[in-house]
Amino acid sequence: MHLIMGCPMFALTLIRISKAVALDRVGEKPCHKSEFEQAHRGKIVPAAVGRGFGFMKKVMRATRWLALSFSLVAAAVLGDSPENKQALATTPAALVEMLTDAAFLPPEQYLEKIEAARQQHSAAIGLTQLPQYLDADKDPRASIKARELSDYSQTLVDIAQRSRDEGEILWGRIQGTVYERQTLEWIYRELQSFGLEDVHYDPFPSQYPQWRPTTCALSVRSAPTFEAGQTYSFKDPITAFVSATTPIGGIEAQMVYVGDGTAAELQGRDLTGKILLLRGRTEPSALLNTARTAYSRLATGNYGMPAGVVVWWDVPNAKQVAGRVGAPGGGDSIGEALPWTTIGNDAGLYLRKLLDRVTPEQPVVVRLEVQGQMESGEQRMSGNTYAMLPGQSGDYIVIPTHVDGYFYGVHDNGASVALNLALARYYAQIPISERQHGLIFLFQGDHEVPGVGGTLPFIAKYQKLMEQNLLLVLRPEHLGMNRPMDEGLLVAKSNIADPLMLLVTNRSPLLIDLFKRAASRYGIAMGDLVYIDPAADEAAFHPPYNDLNAISSGWIQTGKFYHSTFDFDSGGVDFDQIEKLARAHAFIIDELGQVAKADLHRGGRPVPEKSIYQSDLLKILMGNN
Repeated sequence: MHLIMGCPMFALTLIRISKAVALDRVGEKPCHKSEFEQAHRGKIVPAAVGRGFGFMKKVMRATRWLALSFSLVAAAVLGDSPENKQALATTPAALVEMLTDAAFLPPEQYLEKIEAARQQHSAAIGLTQLPQYLDADKDPRASIKARELSDYSQTLVDIAQRSRDEGEILWGRIQGTVYERQTLEWIYRELQSFGLEDVHYDPFPSQYPQWRPTTCALSVRSAPTFEAGQTYSFKDPITAFVSATTPIGGIEAQMVYVGDGTAAELQGRDLTGKILLLRGRTEPSALLNTARTAYSRLATGNYGMPAGVVVWWDVPNAKQVAGRVGAPGGGDSIGEALPWTTIGNDAGLYLRKLLDRVTPEQPVVVRLEVQGQMESGEQRMSGNTYAMLPGQSGDYIVIPTHVDGYFYGVHDNGASVALNLALARYYAQIPISERQHGLIFLFQGDHEVPGVGGTLPFIAKYQKLMEQNLLLVLRPEHLGMNRPMDEGLLVAKSNIADPLMLLVTNRSPLLIDLFKRAASRYGIAMGDLVYIDPAADEAAFHPPYNDLNAISSGWIQTGKFYHSTFDFDSGGVDFDQIEKLARAHAFIIDELGQVAKADLHRGGRPVPEKSIYQSDLLKILMGNN
């Protein structure tokens, strides 16, 4: 209604002003300076001046009409429009009030509520993974199937779950434990079952002391909204790497939230004696997370010495994450500065919401207990299992995949172990007359701490062979993680995998082109770069460990879900993707049969002298935190 009235009034007002101006000009006469002077003295008001005052009155009346018409139009647009039927709230206070308790739930109830809410707004449609571009009916590697790969992986998962069922706090196929050895023994039997003859299992003591936690406990002893005597114990805290320990029974202290633990967030605070909730952001992954920098900043004591730290990971749909707080490249001993543990995203949300409600009279008090010890030598026996399949040239392609891993260990590294087993089964059926180069299917233990493990004793045993007959190291790792669709409100699997990074240590043009062709044929998502730093088990083939003039290559993807329970609990690794990747690796191996070592070195460049873990690039990344 206001809009209907306002617009004509606005037009009428403009007409009135125009008319007043026109009339005033018609009756206009010259006005002499002396008349103005007299008028100013109050002696006379000449006609011209009177006309001027009359004109001004008309304009003022018209202006009042103009203001009224503007207000009517504004009311129509802003105040009297149809009700917005989708607005969650229309004032800041209303929005804050309605959200205060909407998500204030313990982790288990929170998960149930959000899943039920999502089901009201969406449903799965049974999407399958994007297929390979090469016609499967014409693919000579089509006998490598997703089901075979999934079955291998499930056996690895079963071993990992056995460790949890038998009471291990840090569970999985942990290096140097009986569960890693069970994995190596099972792989040994599988390789023999493929008809491979030159199969080995070489046990050796773990090369570095290993942390074994015996207690990881976190509970809320009192908090706002809690009744007298009410407590809450978190189910899945985990300290996956070495930590300072607490007294038996734990330490009890007030908890405070320090955000990301940046210097700006800590400025002017006294954290003495408090247990800190620290947000750990997996940017880009739990491998290079923000807590690495923040924990050391807190442990310096520059803001008062805390009693302990609880890292709250930001990984969705993962109850546990095996993330580090020490320096990259093996600097885990930094974690001995303060007792620390970690919790998952949902658990941390609940804890932070309790802290949102703190008053001076009602703090959040928690109890933290971390117990464990370092083990080495005979306490931690690891090993390697491998099969050697000769070729016509006498040179070998080594395919290393580490078997140890945290929790289910599908992404790191069970899916790649499955891929390597499938390759071993596939090539065991191919006669030497059709196999130009030899293959070594290496399943090494002792990887996770510090990251270069079983390849070292393997090279020591076969030093001469590696010096004279190593064609290439082809290392698959962290493969097959699905790229989730995550819109916050709605989350689902997608039909693509996370893009892979390509390693070619000498930037061989031939190798780079070969991986690109494999990706094109088999629909492999990969980033548009090649990196040149050997940083995992393949590092053993290069200085400073060994100088073999080696070339290492392979796909890898670390990402947000690295070292977490997401890979199995949420079906994060897709074996249709692993099928494509296994066939792509077989394609690469077959194509390498047409080249010699000199071809792979042609046009290459040397490996950087400084490790990526000591590089300026890493310092810049961690310096942002």
